[in-house]
Amino acid sequence: MADTGTQKINVIISRTGYTGERGFELYCRTEDAVDLWNALLWAGEGSGLIPCGLGARDTLRLEASMPLYGHEMNDDISPVEAGLPCKLDGKDFIGKQAIISRGKPSVRRVGLKVTGRGIAREQCPVLDSAGNVIGRVSSGTFCPFLGFAAAMAYIPAEGYEVGTEVAVDVRGRKVEAVVVSLPFYKIGQ
Repeated sequence: MADTGTQKINVIISRTGYTGERGFELYCRTEDAVDLWNALLWAGEGSGLIPCGLGARDTLRLEASMPLYGHEMNDDISPVEAGLPCKLDGKDFIGKQAIISRGKPSVRRVGLKVTGRGIAREQCPVLDSAGNVIGRVSSGTFCPFLGFAAAMAYIPAEGYEVGTEVAVDVRGRKVEAVVVSLPFYKIGQ
């Protein structure tokens, strides 16, 4: 129960989050959301608590390399291609046979550290050293904590190892990048 000073609000607290940091998600009835929001802002005011929006959350999840449905995951990308842990030789689970039937992945999710001037954005083509399109950016932005622009992209499963120099076509301009390991950031780094 959260005490807002005037009323009590039933809240479910979940030790989860989608920023790559240790965090919590709070769930309450829709009609209590504004009061809970205001109570949290009031309680945290002395500690410098300020609200942030979806853009901030998205930047943090990119720094932590957390895949987001509609970007790094969709009906055409298998969990294996997305780099999610899939124990295919263990117990049966819903979707296991569908993943296995796809065979060996032809693409994989990688990190890109943008070394040129520019920001790789979703759907920007990834180019090899000869200028051939080898993949697409799934998410990208400037990462304030990391201090550089970064992106996640899908490229061929074979070749293009960590350290490989590539480019990203940003509105017709080639911006240099290098393939790096994921995640870009880990808690406590």
